[in-house]
Amino acid sequence: MIDLNPLDILKKRKLDYLPPNFIRVQISDFDLYDDHLENWITHKLNGRYAISKIPFVDENKTLKLANFVGFEDHKEITYFTLACPYFRRKQ
Repeated sequence: MIDLNPLDILKKRKLDYLPPNFIRVQISDFDLYDDHLENWITHKLNGRYAISKIPFVDENKTLKLANFVGFEDHKEITYFTLACPYFRRKQ
């Protein structure tokens, strides 16, 4: 049995921007992120998400760009940070 997600069918699951109500986590300081990470999200999670490059202020108080992933459902970001093997947490 195929489990279809209505948001995927309507192409409304992945957003092109990061809304302010989404909870987010930084995934990289670099220009690119791993495509495996996005595949993991689409197969393991169900809610809306966004992957976007946005400016942020680092610990040295300089403005930088970084890739962030954000989730509408706060439970999904918890599962993502704990279970995704492609997400590297900073030490």
